[in-house]
Amino acid sequence: MERLRLPFRVSGQVVKLSKRTTLWTSATMLAALVLAEWLSKLSVSLGLLYILPVVFAATVLSRSQILLAAIACAGLRGLFVTHESLLEQALRFSMATVAYAGCGLLMAEISRTRRVVLGHYARLRAEQWLRRRAERQLRLLAESSPAAILTVGNDGRILAANRATQEMLDLPENATLIGLPVRECLPVLDDALSASANLGDMRTSTSTWGRRLDGSPFPATTWFSVYADRSGRKLAAIVVDTSEEVREREHAHFQDLLKYNRLLAGAVSHEIRNLCSAASVVSSNLARHPAMQSDPDLAALRSLVAALLEIASFDLRKQAKPSISATSLQTLCTELDVIVGPDWADLDGEVIAQIPQDFPPVRCDRHALLQVLLNLAQNALRAVSAQPRRQLTLSARLESGRAVLSVRDSGPGVAEPEHLFQPFRTGADGSGLGLYISRALMHNQDGQLRYVAGGPGGCFELHLPLAHEQAIEAEAANG
Repeated sequence: MERLRLPFRVSGQVVKLSKRTTLWTSATMLAALVLAEWLSKLSVSLGLLYILPVVFAATVLSRSQILLAAIACAGLRGLFVTHESLLEQALRFSMATVAYAGCGLLMAEISRTRRVVLGHYARLRAEQWLRRRAERQLRLLAESSPAAILTVGNDGRILAANRATQEMLDLPENATLIGLPVRECLPVLDDALSASANLGDMRTSTSTWGRRLDGSPFPATTWFSVYADRSGRKLAAIVVDTSEEVREREHAHFQDLLKYNRLLAGAVSHEIRNLCSAASVVSSNLARHPAMQSDPDLAALRSLVAALLEIASFDLRKQAKPSISATSLQTLCTELDVIVGPDWADLDGEVIAQIPQDFPPVRCDRHALLQVLLNLAQNALRAVSAQPRRQLTLSARLESGRAVLSVRDSGPGVAEPEHLFQPFRTGADGSGLGLYISRALMHNQDGQLRYVAGGPGGCFELHLPLAHEQAIEAEAANG
């Protein structure tokens, strides 16, 4: 009880009195009453008015202090009653004390209750203000979100949708999605709302196909949750149109397929050229014999060998130009860990990337380099599967002005490293082309892939040019 709020306003603000001011005001009122009784010598008692200073001071006093104030007022009031007996004075003093104290305690309780109510009211207003602000922010977030956000009622009809939803579904101008059955555009949401009635609340994500209002389909990824309120079960969903992502992903897959087919054709052509070269030498030796010079079968054989050599003249260097850019090895190794980390974790293994934060970026085809690292990581995973310790460590260093990325596993190593990069080599787990293609991918981006013998496990090193070399070369060329 530190201050009193009076029920009137001054200049639009509630008057607030401090405890000190309230007590001085109560004392002044009491002094005025005492002075009035002493000077006027009225035959009528002013005892009822002594309640006022007690009630006024009770707003800032404790219960014990109110009782003391009541006793003081009752005593002062008794000083001006002299014609009564001692018993009558005692009774009057007791009744006055009880009356003053009761009124003071009542006023104190009213004041305390009022403060509690005002406190609750202030907190309620603050909560309402915060809720309205949160609602405005959520509404602004939903309206400005590039992702479609919508809610669906228990009857399968759309209750609310943001602007992105209207754009995603190609909503005509002056039309509305409110009340539209969600099955017409996103059937998976209607199925989820129906199925969850037996499954309870549901929170999940899925990739699906939707249909625009003009009937055209589109791929979509949606995150949704099913919840219940007093009006029934509802669904809230975030939907993203993934048409561009699917198109880019399929284009990247097609380019990878072309690249690997080109490398495979190069490997096959290389082997065919070796065989055709040997057959050409044999046919040339046979042609030196006088008896064979006019032999039509030998001429046909030489024509076949020449045709095969022409067919096998595929050159790996004539591939499409790779997409070269500056790439952070630390970021690339982090992405590799995200991709292969779960597979290693399933075998109680781990992938450790020891790339310094300030390691300079390299100049490479980022996608091709990631494919090389994925191939090495999968080979290492097969190599360590039977080992008690399963670990893949990636580290980087600078050597002769180039970046060297080391990929070392805790496996048994390679028994015959001289045959590692040969295509169609025997004893390989797959086609025997993985390392051959990886070396070709590195060669196409001015890099090298080497196997380093010695040390624990198997170790491959990827040698790459630094990104700043390209700028230095350009400056020298413009020189």
